[in-house]
Amino acid sequence: MLKACKIRLYPNSEQKQIIASQIGGSRYIFNRMLALKIFAYKKFGKNISKFELIKYATKLKTRDKTLWLKEIDSQVVQQSISNMDTAYKNFFRRVKQGGAVGFPKFKSKHHSRQSFQYPQRVKLNEKKNKVYLPKVGWVKCKGFRKEFAGKIKTVTVSLEAYQYHASLLTDDGIETISINHNNQSIGLDVGVKLVVADSNGNKVEALKLERELIKLRKRAKQLSCKKKGSKNRFKAKQKLAKINLHIANKRKDFLHKLSLQYSENQTVVVEDLKIKNMSKSAKGTTETPGKNVKAKAGLNRVITQQSWGMFFEMLEYKLKANGGELIKVDPKFTSQTCPKCKYISKENRLSQSKFVCQRCSYANNADIVGALNILDRGIHGNNASLQIAS
Repeated sequence: MLKACKIRLYPNSEQKQIIASQIGGSRYIFNRMLALKIFAYKKFGKNISKFELIKYATKLKTRDKTLWLKEIDSQVVQQSISNMDTAYKNFFRRVKQGGAVGFPKFKSKHHSRQSFQYPQRVKLNEKKNKVYLPKVGWVKCKGFRKEFAGKIKTVTVSLEAYQYHASLLTDDGIETISINHNNQSIGLDVGVKLVVADSNGNKVEALKLERELIKLRKRAKQLSCKKKGSKNRFKAKQKLAKINLHIANKRKDFLHKLSLQYSENQTVVVEDLKIKNMSKSAKGTTETPGKNVKAKAGLNRVITQQSWGMFFEMLEYKLKANGGELIKVDPKFTSQTCPKCKYISKENRLSQSKFVCQRCSYANNADIVGALNILDRGIHGNNASLQIAS
């Protein structure tokens, strides 16, 4: 089974320069090979293979203008080409299957996160808290886990918010997954006010980030006042990036703990939400008044901050690792359906949190009701018994 571990790197000034050159070289190769593939396909209808591109990259090292590529580790170059080729193939595979289409994008040096990848030759010294990166050397690090073990498959070195990290992907050699037989099933309803309400009656409130967001706005304001190209602007940009990273890490930590808690069940049922469609901007619409546009923008921000998609991804892979299963169901009418008599009506939901059935007078928290209906729909798999009010 593949497992990942992320550690913090502390390179010295010389190592930072080498890492920067590896990042730049990896990005250059990715963009150049992608452009070559696009040109060959449009001009001649030909698909250049990964191995042909690797041969071409070797020739580039002998040319005067690209002699600097000799400083880049050969396997970093090959891995960059391999990643681009995989993304390119995946695009055409998804087109054939009629799925989501996403053509590989050119990498920008202005992106907040920069990275490159080693497929092998990375060594670890856990006792001295050091990791060996080809061309870079032994780098000080922190963050090794006790349970970390297995053969290293790939190592991704990244630079984000002026901090260096290495993500180690390992294979522990365990092929069989034990099946979870605890027969525990639970339905989860994600929302705006509450992150999660479950069918057992538990409610998880949203992560409180008010202090961090106040700091973020303050730093953003300070950055806007600094002169472009000045040292003070660079310092302000650095502080802003660190706060952004801190908020992202805090949110990930919260979601990891929450998904770990629910992954102990054998079956978890959630709504099959189209999050991108839900958070589409209301700007530019002529039929929506200005006040509603503001409200929609606020709702979009909250939906994005709750990170439902990330939560579902974490939950899915943790359930698979534990031998469990994630089921996604149609979200239609889950918050308007009475879980007792299956009667559907808008009037059943009196407010954001209050639910009272207009037929049988069943009352409960609206989010808990949604979770109960989601669980029922996941277990029985149909809506035949629903009675929609005319």
